[in-house]
Amino acid sequence: MHRFLGFIGLIVFFQAPCITAQPVSHWQRYEFTHPQMGTIFRLVFFARTDSSTAAAWAKSAFNAVDSLNASMSDYLPDSELSQLSTHGGTGKPVVISHDLWDILKRSEKFSRMSGGAFDVTVGPLTRLWRRARNLKELPDTALVQQAKIRVDYRLLIVDPNFKVRLNMPGMRLDLGGIAQGYAADRCLNILRDYGVTRAMADAGGDIALGDPPPGKKGWEIETPATPGKVMILSRCGITTSGASYRYLEAGGKRYSHIVDPRTGWGLTHRVLVTVRARDATTADAWATAISVLGKTGWEKIRCKPRKMQVWLTEEKW
Repeated sequence: MHRFLGFIGLIVFFQAPCITAQPVSHWQRYEFTHPQMGTIFRLVFFARTDSSTAAAWAKSAFNAVDSLNASMSDYLPDSELSQLSTHGGTGKPVVISHDLWDILKRSEKFSRMSGGAFDVTVGPLTRLWRRARNLKELPDTALVQQAKIRVDYRLLIVDPNFKVRLNMPGMRLDLGGIAQGYAADRCLNILRDYGVTRAMADAGGDIALGDPPPGKKGWEIETPATPGKVMILSRCGITTSGASYRYLEAGGKRYSHIVDPRTGWGLTHRVLVTVRARDATTADAWATAISVLGKTGWEKIRCKPRKMQVWLTEEKW
């Protein structure tokens, strides 16, 4: 799976590793990394256990990330998501895994609340724009319009009992705006199952935070949207999304790699968005949506998620 929609990293401040020969009754700090989804996953947690046990816990979390990637990648032709896109489109219910059903169900809500600025049916357009960036030329307007016809979150029906329906042939799903945050949350959930709550999972800038480190009020986070300001956070998710870090330049304009599902075109405004929400999944999805909406569009959203903080900087290129 690719690095989703250009999310840029946050700065997390840590103390030096303290894995020593202290008794396991003392807090130990552990850090583990794992490449997946086009980025590096990093786990940092504190536990009263030995290094072998901590490594086994981290491996369990990373195995879950690998499993999510195998299911949700739109790059792997044999992934569950790709197979659904390939063989769906008939309007008939298709039984899918619990994980894929869960993330599509949550995506349905984010799409509705954002008025389609977040839309996992954007796959036909993202494929077209990936090719355009590789060729370094704008996609043909007619091709954009043809792809756009198959992009509409209302054509994806998430039924009960782990079933979904794709109501138009040629639809393709792309979970690029949510899957890394979802995977970060999953890592924390797995660590909690082992009794580890003082933990952080960083999926290339999509960060899930658990309880604070021992003796601290929270995890120290600095974001590109709040330079020089260190936030003390815990029990939440935080993500930064940037629209200007990968782009196609043509005809005197810069088109971001982030595509507006409503128009079919890459964004032409520069926007830097940081979202703090109840979990990394929510922060990830809304950072994507607000990048598309821009400042004016975000201000017009009436039904904003409760207890969510947004830092947004928008400039014209």
